[in-house]
This record gives sequence, structure tokens and C-alpha cells, in this order.
Amino acid sequence: MVKLTKTNKNFTDISLSFQPNPLNGDITVLKDDRAISNALKNCVMIAVGETSFDNNFGSVVSTLLFEPTDEVTADDLKYEIKRTIQRNEPRVTIDLIRVNANYDAGSFDVLIQYKIVGYDETFNVDFILTPTAT
Repeated sequence: MVKLTKTNKNFTDISLSFQPNPLNGDITVLKDDRAISNALKNCVMIAVGETSFDNNFGSVVSTLLFEPTDEVTADDLKYEIKRTIQRNEPRVTIDLIRVNANYDAGSFDVLIQYKIVGYDETFNVDFILTPTAT
């Protein structure tokens, strides 16, 4: 009898901060969910046309930050973040993206909840977007 087992994929990326690993002095390597959460932030924060190797990579989130800090802009951000991740990051499936507008502080708290393809666990990445004009 043959027993089938599923092997999980391992994902690795380098940290774009290029800060050396304190233990060995090499560039810091991000693994698995840390690698993917870092890639998600990069997809969102890099403007379309900013990378020379792929002019379609990135999002228009930075232009949305010139809009008023309100529910309409939060909805636009949510749509753009989801669209960007679906187009640029094939390693994840998006179950829910929640964008909360923190009007008192004048910023958007972005929480992306996602699953890595082939995994059952849900992961989160959270970051703050600060508008340049309100």
C-alpha cells in the first residue's frame, strides 16, 4: 500500500532592508510566512512602474494617500490592496482584507488576512499607511 503525504513548501526571500544578520553578518533571510508578509507589504508599497524589471508590478496606493481620510478612501484602498496582491503574489489566497480608517490619528491601519496556497492556517500582516494630505 502506498501512503501519500503532503509536503509543505518552504518560501525564502531576502530582507530588503539589507541589514546584516547579527549572528553571521550575511543579508537577513526571511522564511515562510515572514517572507510572504514582507512580499505583501512590498507589493502594496511599491508604485506601479517603479520597478525596472516589471512595469506592471506594484499598486496605486501611494496616490490614494492624497485623498481625504474617510470611508470612501478606505474602500478604495481595500479594493486596490486586494487587486494588487491577487495580481502580484501567487503564493497567497486572500480570504479577507480589512482596512480600518483611524480618523483621529489621520492614518489607515491596514490588516491583511491571508492563507498561503497549500496551507490551512490563516496569517496576518498589519501596517500603517499615513496620508500625505487630508
